[in-house]
Amino acid sequence: MASKQNLASFSNSWYNPGAGFIKRFIWYYTNLCWIKSGFPFSGCKVFLLKLFGAKIGSGVVIKPHVNIKYPWRLTIGNNVWIGE
Repeated sequence: MASKQNLASFSNSWYNPGAGFIKRFIWYYTNLCWIKSGFPFSGCKVFLLKLFGAKIGSGVVIKPHVNIKYPWRLTIGNNVWIGE
């Protein structure tokens, strides 16, 4: 028999995604249309990520269908390939 967990004592009040609601809202649709979609141009993705606060080194390739939730918390070094 599985033990029961009391979820009434659970709290995630410590969680803070950063940025304001408007910035997160705009990023959600930017990510959906340009980053997470099948859009093939990695340079444009890197530009958009930097625009939203990501720290990205040189030689970074971001393949299609990558989902990045909070770019303002993202740091990527040089010569990194993210995706398939």
